[in-house]
Amino acid sequence: MKITIHRGANQIGGCITEISTDKAKIFIDFGSNLPGTESKELTTGEVANKTADADAIFYSHYHGDHVGLHHLIPGRVAQYMGAGAIDVMRCKYEALNVHQDFSQQLAATERMIPFKERERIEVKDGFFVTPYFVSHSAFDAYMFLIECEGKRILHTGDFRCHGYLGKGLFPTLEKYIGKVDLLITEGTMLERKQEQVVTEHQIQLNTISLLHEHKHKYVFALCSSTDIDRLASFHAACKATKRAFLVDSYQRKVLNVFSEYSGRKSPLFDFDHIFELRGYKAYRIEKIANYLRDKGFLMPVRMNSLRLIKDMMQVFTDEEPWLIYSMWDGYAEENGKNAIESVIAIRHLFDGHISDGVKDGFHTSGHANVDTLYEVCNSVRPSIGVIPIHKDAGMRYIPGDFRVFDEGTFRLDGMEIEVH
Repeated sequence: MKITIHRGANQIGGCITEISTDKAKIFIDFGSNLPGTESKELTTGEVANKTADADAIFYSHYHGDHVGLHHLIPGRVAQYMGAGAIDVMRCKYEALNVHQDFSQQLAATERMIPFKERERIEVKDGFFVTPYFVSHSAFDAYMFLIECEGKRILHTGDFRCHGYLGKGLFPTLEKYIGKVDLLITEGTMLERKQEQVVTEHQIQLNTISLLHEHKHKYVFALCSSTDIDRLASFHAACKATKRAFLVDSYQRKVLNVFSEYSGRKSPLFDFDHIFELRGYKAYRIEKIANYLRDKGFLMPVRMNSLRLIKDMMQVFTDEEPWLIYSMWDGYAEENGKNAIESVIAIRHLFDGHISDGVKDGFHTSGHANVDTLYEVCNSVRPSIGVIPIHKDAGMRYIPGDFRVFDEGTFRLDGMEIEVH
């Protein structure tokens, strides 16, 4: 057996993990680089070359740094993802395709094969992959148990415990996974050990306080349009304070997907308190504008919403608007390597009227903190060792007596491990 970490051991995102035997070959994730990443992106030819003899690719979730190169994979290679995640990707690419040509991405999404939680898939000749649900800032995210040649490998994907459904992580590991030979796990928070980890429930309470006690009437929340937990927090806060939860048609489609797949699991994910803006500048219609002036609103907005926010500020002028910045602070760091100009431009519109990310309790990481990472190691007790990925260069685990495989090539116990 050979395990190759093509990308991810020395950078966050762009994850590509290959697991192969003499009989079968799969990849876990095939992501594109995040903005600000120094490494060069793979070409179409390089992707085709790496996957030429692959039997399947399994995607842990729909974030671009895990699935971003899916449209470059040759059509004969089977690509698997959770059914709900596929529907979210379909919403995304249908919306983008209106403005630019995303037909290739959309076609590749339509070819994806949905899997079910805990459904054991035989890829080929005794090579098995089983997905298990994990809580992450992406909806319908999974870790994978890979079984082949008498070995058991757990690939966690991105995960955390402080989301609404995070409490299910360790019962899943105990009941379904047990001990493994090798653990491949994310390490995003290794460089941010001191960062405050706020629970999603606390974000909901903080938003209720902002809307109710502080009486902010017009609130824009800059956040991911596909973060089910964060949107659930804002939606619940609006219900509790009787504010309008204001969304555009694209956001409504995504929320409909969330409700369809998760609304039965918990009323928290049943997005039934929605005021949808149907049509361009519908908020300028007098009846709608008056309703929103009377109720007040919280509106989730995206990085490309600068013009929308500016125009709405000209309509709703009776009170100063407020921004909840609910994203990683690196995107808002002016002149920083991960800075995003549109994010900075949106923040400038609010001139200090900002409830700011982790600092003010309106954002939390989609990733496991260090204590959770150690607990996972101790739960599955990998007999061969741990491969940390999705982490900055130089960051490593200190998981007690477990061997850690950093950059290099290792041969042991009938297995070759290659970490780039």
